[in-house]
Amino acid sequence: MSRRIIAGAACALWVSASAAAAEPFQSWVDMCLNTNLDLQVAGALAKADGWTPLSVEDMDLGEDNLQDPVLYLSADPATLTDKSVRDVEMLLTGWGRGEEIFGVPGVRMDACVVMSEASDAATLRSRLQDWLGIESTMLDGAEAWVFSRNGAGFRSEAALMSLAEDELPRLAREKKVFVAALIPEDGMSGLMLAILRAD
Repeated sequence: MSRRIIAGAACALWVSASAAAAEPFQSWVDMCLNTNLDLQVAGALAKADGWTPLSVEDMDLGEDNLQDPVLYLSADPATLTDKSVRDVEMLLTGWGRGEEIFGVPGVRMDACVVMSEASDAATLRSRLQDWLGIESTMLDGAEAWVFSRNGAGFRSEAALMSLAEDELPRLAREKKVFVAALIPEDGMSGLMLAILRAD
């Protein structure tokens, strides 16, 4: 398994958006992690909490292989001022086909991201490490946390990184494996969660 999995899950992050965000860790936990990356549930939670869905048709997502992208802001853009924009969080969800992300049919990668301009990457990393309670691993130079759920906790699945990519469909059928990573981009910082699913 290679860095292409993370790249595929994060392919929609290269968004040109003027809205910034507050520290996004708790929103990431609530909407991405605690929902087991159910994209519909994440969207429903955002709407119930007053987040505003935005059209992505005119936005440059940087990649063409993100399916059904949905972007939410934690405030109504019409009410934002230069001062209040820093208190807004950005949630992005979507999924990618396995054959388009890493050349393997029969699987898909769902992704959920919360971004922030005001957040500090080092702080996000520390909180993520403490929350998961497992060590990170390196995927072709990119730090990531690969894990499954263990009751109320988490179990490292870093050993699965040695699997050949043609084994991913079997893995997706047998267990839920998540990949978490930090996303620094254009002055923003955030957290991504991705999951491999059988398609």
